[in-house]
Amino acid sequence: MRDLSVRAKLTLLYLAVTFAGLLIFGILSYGALRFALFQGKKTHLMGREQRLIQFLAENKVQSPPLPMSEQLRNYTIVTHEGNLFEIRNTDGSLLFPREVSGPDAISPTSDDCTQPVFFFQTLGHQPAMVMCHLTLLNGQPVRLLIGGSLEEEFNILLRYRNALLLLAPALLSAAAICGYLLSRQALKTVDRMTKAAINIGVRNLSGRLPVPSARDEIQELAIAWNQLLDRVQSAVSRLSKFSEDVSHDLRTSITVILGTAQLSLHRRHSEEEYREDLTRVVTECRTASTLLDALLSLARSETFSYETAFQQINLCDLVVNGCRRVEDLTESKGIMLDWHLPHEPIYIQGDELLLLRLFGILLDNAIKYTPEGGEIIATLSQTNDRVVLTVSDTGIGMSEDVLKHVFERYYQGDLRERQTQPGNGLGLAIARWIADAHRAELTAESAPIAGSLFQIRFPVMASNPLEA
Repeated sequence: MRDLSVRAKLTLLYLAVTFAGLLIFGILSYGALRFALFQGKKTHLMGREQRLIQFLAENKVQSPPLPMSEQLRNYTIVTHEGNLFEIRNTDGSLLFPREVSGPDAISPTSDDCTQPVFFFQTLGHQPAMVMCHLTLLNGQPVRLLIGGSLEEEFNILLRYRNALLLLAPALLSAAAICGYLLSRQALKTVDRMTKAAINIGVRNLSGRLPVPSARDEIQELAIAWNQLLDRVQSAVSRLSKFSEDVSHDLRTSITVILGTAQLSLHRRHSEEEYREDLTRVVTECRTASTLLDALLSLARSETFSYETAFQQINLCDLVVNGCRRVEDLTESKGIMLDWHLPHEPIYIQGDELLLLRLFGILLDNAIKYTPEGGEIIATLSQTNDRVVLTVSDTGIGMSEDVLKHVFERYYQGDLRERQTQPGNGLGLAIARWIADAHRAELTAESAPIAGSLFQIRFPVMASNPLEA
């Protein structure tokens, strides 16, 4: 069943529902017909009892009146099925006819028959229904047993059953054909969507699935898939551009490093010239390292997943260590780096490596876009329910439009800036992910030429946030 197509499953389901409906209809209609026929037979037997009593009453007024046995014998002659009845005394002894033997003998029931009692019996080798009723004949209580043949009723039921059995295969065949046609019609839209999806690939992400006009689940599915394709196309476009940029930047860095090293090996230089060459190599290595770090982050997971290890961290020490790591770089660029810390240490629960990376990303961005003579300040403070880490700079700043997208992956605001500043558009996206992993809020404020200010607001935690 699992290997069947959706069309085959729908056809089988339609066939099964039709079969169940036919079966239920057949059983109920057969039962209703049988009940109606037997009720009619019961009414017929009760009518025969009334006609027998009326017949005896009419003959009683004749002069001279005939004996009871003679009257009953006449009744059996003139009445259809008149021979299928017996009259017994209350003790069970036979009153009329005097003796009965063979297949026409009625077996009396054990009930008292105060009310009419009906039961089935074979009389004359044929199925019959017998009514037993206690009544008065000539003032004497007797048990009246009247039988009626069910041959006609059973013939009607047999013909009806055979008709159902003959019609069922034809109806099921028609249901199977209709089910197949209906499923084919219902899945026609899906077939069109499948053909359109086959033509969509990495080289042709602009194609979209046809959206049916009917407001149903298939329309919702087509819309959802088209929205997914929009996101995939956007992501692939950004990733493709990012890969091209990274390849170009890495090739440039490697070319610069190789060329500088080869020239240094083949020519004699002064100590100052060697230092300049080494400085150039170090700069290009840092650029390549930044690009490779971004690629590793991208390769680990599309959502930057990471095994976090939360522990108690002294944020003051983390800020000092992060600033010391880039102190030489800021000094070489003529940028003043300073930090302001509270007198008492501030502790939070977090992953030290991730938080150091988050702080490093903010410092790296500030260094990258702050010109010579600028200033970068890291500030740590605490309120009642928040710990705030601020990184501000006096750099080139960002426009309002850039500020809206600054945390998006692969986003880089100004192509003119990218020509002089290496980047990949992943740094602040990674920073936002690290902040979210620590249930912290990362925000940015900036204006062109007025510098930028990034703030991380940590909640004051007494335990591991993953256990909260």
